[in-house]
Amino acid sequence: MEVLRQNVGNDIAKDSFVATLTFLLKGQLIKHVATKKFTNKPKGFKDYSQWVDKHKKDSIDVNFTMEATGVYYENLAYYLFENGETIHVLLPNKAKKFAGSLNIKSKTDKIDSKILGQMGVERELEKWQLSSKIYRQLRTLTRERSQLVKESTRVKNQLHAEQHTAKPMKSTIRRMKGHIKYLERHIANVEKEIRVLVKSDNFVADKVKKITTVPGLDFTTVVNIIAETQGFSNANSIKQLTSFAGYDVQLKESGKWKGKSRISKKGNSHIRGALYMPSLSAKTHSQTYGRFYERINTKKQNGLISSTAVQRKLLGLIYTLWKNDTTYIENYQLQKKAS
Repeated sequence: MEVLRQNVGNDIAKDSFVATLTFLLKGQLIKHVATKKFTNKPKGFKDYSQWVDKHKKDSIDVNFTMEATGVYYENLAYYLFENGETIHVLLPNKAKKFAGSLNIKSKTDKIDSKILGQMGVERELEKWQLSSKIYRQLRTLTRERSQLVKESTRVKNQLHAEQHTAKPMKSTIRRMKGHIKYLERHIANVEKEIRVLVKSDNFVADKVKKITTVPGLDFTTVVNIIAETQGFSNANSIKQLTSFAGYDVQLKESGKWKGKSRISKKGNSHIRGALYMPSLSAKTHSQTYGRFYERINTKKQNGLISSTAVQRKLLGLIYTLWKNDTTYIENYQLQKKAS
């Protein structure tokens, strides 16, 4: 039995994860060697390492594959990375598509770990890199800010409704106003901490400054995108980034029937949320994005679709400016053609 490749698929939940070691044998045969459940804690990781060492083939490298399930995968991914292992972190929709290609319709933790194990030996997957600490800290802070802003908006809406009822309760209004002040104070504190953190890293601060030259993109938006993409540490193309954010377009067709194309939304919702308002601003204040919006809207006759297209375009622009370390130039393509 000649083993060509080996991979451990990991289906991860909040408190535990199920792992399956899979071999790719000569003749492209798949063999699931062993499956076991572990706690998603340091003690579980040590037991996991011993289990892998016991069952793996020492003559070839073993890789590790998992899905980006919220933040629950991170502890195991960090542990493996720090121990020099090769890790693949996939978007859930990729594993789902692979399972569909195998005609697997059932879904359990054990089955999912086997799917990830098989995917890791059959496909050439991108290697996951641990991002710098500052990006992880920024993600925590920007998500905290986003949650506080949502809560503040919710209470403001309740306050508005209460103030316009037939007989408003003064005591309720007083408490609501106090809660709003409390939330706004926390929002200001978090925003200050974000700015101090960005300023502490010259590399990040310089990148943010250059990207905010784009009309419609302010400091908060740019930092949100950088935080959620971990400084684009695991993005190698705009296409890959688009899929990560859930902006990839899905089209369903069957025979003569053609469904409507729409974005998958099977990706990072924080990125999509961060780009919604900037897309509206960009189409107003940027000639390039204003023309782009009008071109899409003339064809689609749908403002939401057109704004989403602008969001996707802005995300690609942020990625390009980050990678090229440059500022935004209005009408760049027209200027390039003219020269």
